[in-house]
Amino acid sequence: MKFLFLGVMSDESVSNMHTTSFDKRKAMADVVANGAGGSLIDMCFVQGIYDMVAIMDLPSNSAAIGAKAAVLASGAYDHVEILNEFNLDIAGQVKSAISQSYRPVGEE
Repeated sequence: MKFLFLGVMSDESVSNMHTTSFDKRKAMADVVANGAGGSLIDMCFVQGIYDMVAIMDLPSNSAAIGAKAAVLASGAYDHVEILNEFNLDIAGQVKSAISQSYRPVGEE
């Protein structure tokens, strides 16, 4: 499964930014992905509400949550969001199947 990690760097990480490099940070993201049983697809630093985006292929939601917990525990990031992929075709089929029988409150 693909997961997008959106991170907000801690004040300490921002203060120490001049002591690291993109390659070192990407290697650390690779450590996270491998430790969670998956692989790093890509990562980049961005300007906006989030500072970092990483795309990882991980085996499960539980693995992604464990990866998030490890990163937060390190103090490198103050906030991490996880977005996981879903299959649009399956979601549409399920929506269609349920919509045939499901009725809102009062219209059962």
